Amino acid sequence: MYRAQFVEGAQRLAPRGRRTNSFRKPTVRSAERQPADRPSVEDVARFMPEQPQSLVRHEAWIKAAILAVCVIVAAVVAISGKFSLRHSLFSGSVLGNTFWYSAIFYGGLMYAVLIWRVVMWRRYKPMDAVPEKHLPSITVIIPAFNEGALVRQSILSVAANRYPRHKLEIFAIDDGSSDDTWLHIRAAAAEVDPRIRITTHKQPKNMGKRHALYHGFMHGRGDVFVSIDSDSVLHPEALRNAVSPVVRNPRIGAVAGCVEVMNPKQSVITRFLKTTFSLSFKFVRAYQNQYYGVFCTPGALSVYRADVVRKVADEWLNQHFLGLPCTTGEDRAMTNLILREGWLTAYQQNAVVYSQMPHTYPGMVRMLLRWGRSNIRETIILFRFLFKRFRSEYLRTFQFQMVLVALTLVLPPFMIFNSTLLLFTSYGYVMHQMGMLLIYGATMATIYYINERDSDWIWLFLYEFSWVPGFSWIIPYSAFTLRNTGWLTRGNAATSDTAGELEPAAVPATPTLHLPAVAKTASAAAHHAPALNPAVAMAR
Repeated sequence: MYRAQFVEGAQRLAPRGRRTNSFRKPTVRSAERQPADRPSVEDVARFMPEQPQSLVRHEAWIKAAILAVCVIVAAVVAISGKFSLRHSLFSGSVLGNTFWYSAIFYGGLMYAVLIWRVVMWRRYKPMDAVPEKHLPSITVIIPAFNEGALVRQSILSVAANRYPRHKLEIFAIDDGSSDDTWLHIRAAAAEVDPRIRITTHKQPKNMGKRHALYHGFMHGRGDVFVSIDSDSVLHPEALRNAVSPVVRNPRIGAVAGCVEVMNPKQSVITRFLKTTFSLSFKFVRAYQNQYYGVFCTPGALSVYRADVVRKVADEWLNQHFLGLPCTTGEDRAMTNLILREGWLTAYQQNAVVYSQMPHTYPGMVRMLLRWGRSNIRETIILFRFLFKRFRSEYLRTFQFQMVLVALTLVLPPFMIFNSTLLLFTSYGYVMHQMGMLLIYGATMATIYYINERDSDWIWLFLYEFSWVPGFSWIIPYSAFTLRNTGWLTRGNAATSDTAGELEPAAVPATPTLHLPAVAKTASAAAHHAPALNPAVAMAR
């Protein structure tokens, strides 16, 4: 019954007369984008564990110091005037000119691309939620591994969403955890509104996130699948907003939600992640939406048409690369397959999910290494079909953008070598790079401020200056270690004696567990979310 309503609603609400291969914004009307319209954190606060905070008392002084350093650097750059080739030890040589001109060309190209993307970003507006009668039946799949108490909050946030109870199904899957995750899943299931069908399942051993999701895909009854991470909490309107694009446009096969950091004040690292996640979603995926080419729907909140997923699920589950099974990057891999089948992919900024993030440098590095490897792998796989006519809408635009993405994976290591050589041979190059970094940082800070309207844009400058010593090595290292398929954050899971049987919604009454919040490292919350360097920030 719901499938027929879903198809009928899609036909009635689908936009008509769309031009292809243009940069015109989608024709669906929506409310104006204003920071005041953003979902309030208070709406989901009851599901969020209490978050530790640091540097709060001194944050204003730290931000002032960062700005002061930027002003001093800008003044030194302006006064020095050392931007010309005459200051180079290679002055007049072919080699010296080549190094300089390649650096200038790369920077100019990236800024030209940035301007084009800013134009597309400014045209973005999320689609309005469809009326309740047109909402499809959905299955929300929550895979969990050693997540502890946070998985309970994740399940309850789904159950509390403003979505028709008779159209909502929840699959909570314990992927062979060795801690008390299963107890929290059972406790949450006992608290869920009985009108919502909830199924809990425990894998016999830790088999990986793909297997857990696959189980939900094969047993879910909804016309639309929604996957969320077990360390994530949904805004009450997230589900309604997230599924609306697949109803309004029958050509959309997948939708990316908007991921925000749950613990932004915990450390300097989480402050970095807050700003880079904002740019990755509210800027990068926003302009990608304009040509319906979002190439990674995040694990923290993704929407898929169920019939599309079932068609590619076996291939996705058994994916191999370099002779090894692929155990990470499942969200990017699924998006690749959906794109290959000719479907469009979209982004909904009003479908908000809050995810727990790592708060230390080693934790952030492990996360970025995992994402970097899967990003390189899936970009290679995407190029196998990129230049075929796999879709009709916005094909040339999507192809051009993906070529730029590939360039941002290949060129930065060479540019780092180039820059290092110039650094020791050209007196003016240091000032040149500092000036370019300030200009780029100011541009991205402006975009961030327009979206967020807070002063955390200042952290972007510190992040940009720390990128070369702290993060520039990640992509090259990821490329050389592609055969390392581990999650880097998972311990050895104990094998459970419990058979992996489906358990219906009628679970035994379990007392509500009020346990202290446990801070977890980030899962695949928002795959490829933070930009790894200035160039990647414009491409992802």
